[in-house]
Amino acid sequence: MRIVRNLIAVALAATCLTATALRAEPVEEKNVVSGKVKFDPARGYIFVSGPSRWWGTFLRVPDDTTRADWEKDRQKAFQKALKSYRSEYAQWLANKAQLEEHKMKVPDAPVEPKLEAFQFDPIELRDSVGFGPQFVYAKGETVSYMTAVKPGTYIWYGAVLGGGGVPAGGTCLCMGTVHFEVKAGAITDLGNWLLTAPRIDQDMDYERLMQKEANEKRVAAGKEARLPLVLGETKYGLPATLKDWPHEQAEFHAHGKLNNLYGIFISRLSPVPGVLGYHRDTVVDLRTGQEIESPTLVSRAKIKQ
Repeated sequence: MRIVRNLIAVALAATCLTATALRAEPVEEKNVVSGKVKFDPARGYIFVSGPSRWWGTFLRVPDDTTRADWEKDRQKAFQKALKSYRSEYAQWLANKAQLEEHKMKVPDAPVEPKLEAFQFDPIELRDSVGFGPQFVYAKGETVSYMTAVKPGTYIWYGAVLGGGGVPAGGTCLCMGTVHFEVKAGAITDLGNWLLTAPRIDQDMDYERLMQKEANEKRVAAGKEARLPLVLGETKYGLPATLKDWPHEQAEFHAHGKLNNLYGIFISRLSPVPGVLGYHRDTVVDLRTGQEIESPTLVSRAKIKQ
């Protein structure tokens, strides 16, 4: 268990790091009460709650600063790869002469890297933010988490844990999700919306259909359903220890498809009345009634032959 906890801590720390001095950090109530953590008007804050401990990942939409930092690091990594190639090529030439002298087969020459095809860490992960299951803000009727982040637009990637050098697990909402704005100098209160607003009872994939049928049989037999498809009422609200911190309720918008950045299981956020819908597998912004164009998707999963 200690090893698992250590891995979780490393994963959270790694996924929170950004290319700037301002990095995402979990905030705990005890540190707010003691004064160890004070409100920072340069930061935004994401507050989420649920019935128990849980976890998830948000992707921050890259801004100009993030893109510039990422490109600088990409160029640096490319030059390192190019230097390594030149060393390998020089060694290949020396080996080639000896092999030809002894009439032996010469292996293919190393391939020179090209910048346009150079593989580098996806920019989408540059400002990713993880929360839970550790670093709880407060516990009571609900379990809440708060994270200090760079202001910007954040995409709900799903109940994904890991990354940053630690294997990721979970299910990404790559086939449809939502985004929201986080402003500087305020807490963006998501409440339990991510868990309760999606109508999973209206999004009948095979697993949910089997669950629904099993529950119907249990109810017909006078038994309690094992797992409810509707998780309850959507609620917002901050603990009393944050009453003096500026805050606002999150406003969610439909977001199109995403790349499977970790090569994990994929799904989609279930329909949300007035916000997110689908025309078969096409994401629909229910605020405007318009379909959202999806990018060309590229998975990082390595397919086993």
